Amino acid sequence: MKIIILFILFNLIYSQNKKIDFNPDLLNDPEPNWPQIVNPLSDSFESESTVNSKNDSIQADIEGFRVQVFATQDRKKAEGIKEELSFKFDESIYIIFEAPNYKVRIGNFLDRDDAEKLRMELVRESSSSSWIVRTKIQPEVKQ
Repeated sequence: MKIIILFILFNLIYSQNKKIDFNPDLLNDPEPNWPQIVNPLSDSFESESTVNSKNDSIQADIEGFRVQVFATQDRKKAEGIKEELSFKFDESIYIIFEAPNYKVRIGNFLDRDDAEKLRMELVRESSSSSWIVRTKIQPEVKQ
């Protein structure tokens, strides 16, 4: 037992004697590639690649509000409501599937007050059961 203790003690004393020269100033770290932060809603937003075609667009999903008009399990009924609303309102209309329902939502609003104005207009038109939902929206990009 004494031999094992002496062996461990000897290793502890002499194991850290090798001196390593380390100079952190000599390290060569690459410059990090920081993400480019852009606001897709500002007038000064410019893409690195020029958008020439009408089919090319810059899409940005941000938190906003939409007015949910209807929810059903019947897709054809949801498409019928969407078509009906497209004649009455000049807003983007979406059918979102969240199992098991198809939800008809209208608008892309950054401000809840704007969504509330549309909801009140929908109530006057007959969709009394519409309500405002917070969701990801695709606002129009100013160019």
